[in-house]
Amino acid sequence: MGKAIRNVFKLEKLSLTECTDGYYLYDYVVGMNISMRAKTEQDAYIEALTYYQKTLQKTKEEFKDMQNKVFNFIEQFNEE
Repeated sequence: MGKAIRNVFKLEKLSLTECTDGYYLYDYVVGMNISMRAKTEQDAYIEALTYYQKTLQKTKEEFKDMQNKVFNFIEQFNEE
């Protein structure tokens, strides 16, 4: 991370900082930068949205897999 030039904004759970090597968007909830070295503020937002879309998709797939495993387990004991 380059030297900080200015804080564009800082909220309770999110901050955007302009640095000498680009914009950094930090998420305090996950404890990491979700955008690094973005050329513009808008690029930082897009990078963050893309990160969250990929994470959401992965979480949905894992949930569906777990749901199927639970359903299959319960079906073993289903008596009609």
